[in-house]
Amino acid sequence: MEYAVIVIVHCPIYRQKEFQEQIKNSSGEMSMTVYKNFEEKDLDVLINFYIDYYNAEGGKWTYDIAYKRIHQIVTMEDSIVILQYDNEMLVGFAMGYLKHFDDSVGFFLEEILIHSAFQNRGYGTALLSHLKKEVHKKNCRWIELLTTTGELHQQFYRKNGYTQSKNLVLEFMDL
Repeated sequence: MEYAVIVIVHCPIYRQKEFQEQIKNSSGEMSMTVYKNFEEKDLDVLINFYIDYYNAEGGKWTYDIAYKRIHQIVTMEDSIVILQYDNEMLVGFAMGYLKHFDDSVGFFLEEILIHSAFQNRGYGTALLSHLKKEVHKKNCRWIELLTTTGELHQQFYRKNGYTQSKNLVLEFMDL
C-alpha cells in the first residue's frame, strides 16, 4: 500500500497578504465571489461536490464514506466551513476547526477544495483570504494544515504566505 508523504505547513495570520475577492471569470471579466457559511441543508451538495472532485481524480469515494468524512468535520465543536460560489455555482469550499491552547487559538484547515474547472484562476487564493478574515474574527493567531509534497500544492501555499513548520514533524505508523 502506498502513502503520500505529508508536509506540515504553518501560516501566521498576521503575515498573510490581503487579496481582493474579485476573480476573473472564463471570459476575462471580473466577477464577485460569494461566500456562505455552511448550513445543514448544504450537506448533500457538499458531499456530491466532494465525490465528483475526488472520483474524477481516480478516487473511490462513495456517498456513505464522503458523508462520514464531511459530517465528522462539520459537526465538530468550533468547526468552520465556508462555501464559495460564483454565479450561484459552488466552485469550492474550505473546512476545519479552531484549536484552543492555554495562550492562543489557531485554526486547522482540514480540507480546501476548488473544482478543477476553476483552478488556477484565483479562487483558491480568494477562499484562503476569506477564511483568514473569518478565523481572525475568532482571535486565531495562525492557520495550519497538512498537504502532500506535490510541487503544485507547495507553490500554492507558499504563494499565499504559508511556510513549512520548523517546530512540528508529522510522525506516522503503518498498521
